[in-house]
Amino acid sequence: MKLEYLIIIIILYYLYETSLKNEMIEKKNKKFIDKNLSEGSKIVTKSGIIGEVTKIEDNYVIIATGSLDNIAYLKVEKDSIKSIIDM
Repeated sequence: MKLEYLIIIIILYYLYETSLKNEMIEKKNKKFIDKNLSEGSKIVTKSGIIGEVTKIEDNYVIIATGSLDNIAYLKVEKDSIKSIIDM
């Protein structure tokens, strides 16, 4: 009977580590981005695009990416921002 409890505890710990902990970290990161995002910040999106914020709208951000010769402007959702590189 004690073995079943141990197995249940291990399963619950695994679920905590895989889903709940990642969700808490993601919420914390989202709050940090919402608080510190400003024009001129360099960001990385979840798809790996690196760019500089040029304009912030309600739920969207316009970023400039590319080289000096070939600049592209992209409109991405705030939720798709993975991290801020430079503030």
